Parts: sequence; structure tokens; C-alpha cells
Amino acid sequence: YLGGSRQARDPDRFTGFDIKDDISVYKIWPSKSDRGPGAHSLFHVINIALNVVSTKRLAWQERRVEPFTVSPRHCGSAFLGFRPSDQYGERPGRGGITLGTAMAISGAAASPNMGYHSSPSIALLLALFNVRLGWWLGNPGEHGEDSYQSDGPKWAAKPLFYEALGQTTYQSRYVYLSDGGHFEKLGLYEMVRRRCRFIVVVDAGCDSKFAFEDLGNAVRKINIDLGIRIQFEGLEALRNHPLAADGDARNIPYFATGTIGYKDADDGKEGGNGQILYIKPAYHGTEGVGIRSYATANKEFPHEPTADQWFTESQFESYRTLGLEIGNNILGDSNVKGIIELFLRDARVRAAPAD
Repeated sequence: YLGGSRQARDPDRFTGFDIKDDISVYKIWPSKSDRGPGAHSLFHVINIALNVVSTKRLAWQERRVEPFTVSPRHCGSAFLGFRPSDQYGERPGRGGITLGTAMAISGAAASPNMGYHSSPSIALLLALFNVRLGWWLGNPGEHGEDSYQSDGPKWAAKPLFYEALGQTTYQSRYVYLSDGGHFEKLGLYEMVRRRCRFIVVVDAGCDSKFAFEDLGNAVRKINIDLGIRIQFEGLEALRNHPLAADGDARNIPYFATGTIGYKDADDGKEGGNGQILYIKPAYHGTEGVGIRSYATANKEFPHEPTADQWFTESQFESYRTLGLEIGNNILGDSNVKGIIELFLRDARVRAAPAD
């Protein structure tokens, strides 16, 4: 993906890779002088899981994992601490962890230690067969004072032993990182912890029965850890493959809205509550003919198993077109327009200079 955006490439003849395709994470946030006055830039926060399968904290024995983030400014977790991104996980001559490395860790779903999905038998089996997509990086906390700048342990035997026996912990020089979904798949937890005022969540997980497993997991952990309640309106109206008895499918929404209870959690010190726009892909039968044709032949669409990583042309185009139709539908909804206008008005007030 990174190479696809560079025109002047000099790839290796054997691998096809160009080391210059990958950039340091800290470089994707431009300085104020580069942005110019009044300009806005996207601030990326990459969602990763910090595995603590071996822990004496009773509260962690179910989740076995803590959130870990990589951003252009800092890398680490609220529990352990943070390190500057231009120093963390540095490879010689690169300047801090790279975007490609952070993205690869964030998608490392198959791993011997994978949060609340971990089990002793599976950990041993995956380690023995070298199904290991996670990554060992220096501890950003006090235990990693002399290791956080390293891109990994010098010797592989000890980390491999810890992975196979499920002994990953936060109290060592190096920590084991894997797919952010091993803690929370939507990335909602860290946005709420940062007190974001308006959050858009696209829940594209495989959930054909609309059980809202990923959303429920995120809301529950936010309430337990941060003391912030999120209350939704309209979740019960969401449908996938609606039947004729459901009435006019054109009136079934693709989204629900929610209120993030910052005021109660902060005793009003940080301002008002936040707003959340929750988008759930679904097939209603009112979409374009290309989508309807594919959905008729593939009954699980748009919630086909995530194990399918080899999309055909028609499959990819059906998902892309459905996403476009859902986006246009949501942006044309009067309720969503009102939420966005309210947020923009609030943002302008906050940005205005004080008298």
C-alpha cells in the first residue's frame, strides 16, 4: 500500500520492495510551518494490543491485554507510559518506528498470545508452527528505560519461549504487541480516553446477526476503565437482509447515534458531552443493481467471513459500491446533518480567540 503512492520508486529486483516506501510515523504529522496558518491535518492513531497474558492482576485475567497506540507524537499505553515516536522502536538511520511496521502489528491477528483469545494449547501450537504475526518492542514504561529505542530483542529464543508458554507480561524489558482487535476492534476506547467530541465509528466486522459484539466490548471496557457511559439511540432499528414484514426497507437506517457521557465522568470540568455516529454496513435490497446481483448470489454479503482475504473483482466492487451508497445515504440524513452542524459550531466556538 505504501509503495502504491510513490511514483519514483527504486525497488529491489528480487523482493520488489523499496525501503524508501516506508516512512517514520513521526513524519506523517507536519510541523506548523509546513501546515500553514488555518490549515488542518489528519492525526493518525494506530490501534495495537499490549499482551499481558501472564499477570497477577485479577481484573486482567479475562482480557489479558491492554490498549497500546502509535501516533506521530508518542508510542505506548496509558498504563505503562509513552515514549516519543521519533525515538521508539528505532531502526538504524530510520528515526523511530515506521508506519509500515505499526500497520503490520495492528493487523497481526494470528498470534500465540492474542489477548482474551489466548489459550495455552493454541499458544504452544502456533508458536511451534511459527504462526507468529506479533512483534516484540521495547517496554515504553520504566522497565524499558534501556530498550525502548530498540526495534526488538537481540536474541529470539527467550521471547519465543514466552510466547509458546503464554508468559508475556508488562514487567519485562520488551513487550509483545499484536492486533489492536485483541483488545478492542473499533478503536473507540482510545478516542474516548482522549475526550474526542465527535466520533465516527464504522463497524465493518463480520456480524450478520447484528449482535454488536465489537461495539458491546468497547462500550463495556470504556465504562469499566474510564467511568464513561455511552448511550445509543436507534440500534434496534438496524437490520441486515430485511424481510418483507419489516416494511419499507428504504426507511431502515444504516446508522445509530449516541451520547458520550463526559460530563458525568468529569463532573462537568471538561465541558459538555460528546457525540458518536455509529455506522453498520448492511444490505437492504434497495441498493444498486450491481450490489443486488452479488448479494443474491452471496447470501452472507456484506458480512462474509473475515477469513476470506482473497476478494474477487466483483466482490471488491460490491463492497466498495455499497460503502459509497451507505455514505451518501447517511450524509443526506437530516439527523446526521444536525449532529455535524452542531459539532462544527462547537468547534468554531472552541477555536475562537478568547476576549
